[in-house]
Amino acid sequence: MESKRVAMLVAVMIVMVIGNLLAQTEAQKIPFKDCYPACLIECKAESKFPKYLKCPFTCTKTCLQQPPLPSVSSDNIDDSDYFCKLGCATYHCVSLSSLQNPNVESVSACVDSCSNKCTKKN
Repeated sequence: MESKRVAMLVAVMIVMVIGNLLAQTEAQKIPFKDCYPACLIECKAESKFPKYLKCPFTCTKTCLQQPPLPSVSSDNIDDSDYFCKLGCATYHCVSLSSLQNPNVESVSACVDSCSNKCTKKN
């Protein structure tokens, strides 16, 4: 009986450590050029037709660098730069990619140009 409790405690601790490592990994900023192809592969593997047709959009949204969440005391929340990039990338860049031809270089260059356009605009 005691060994079952110890085994359960060890299992819970392992799950907590793995969860913490995954959260830290996701918090690190991964360049779009590296994130996008990996995301497409994972999205296609986890989705079935027709849902996987949305993978280029989903991965563009996932791989754009979202601004950090503001502190609770912040009264001024301005995500216009992020949403400008997301709108530009969705409109101009998603159509350059498909699951058969991810076209990472072109999509990445397009997303970078959106970042430049939105930074100048704001």
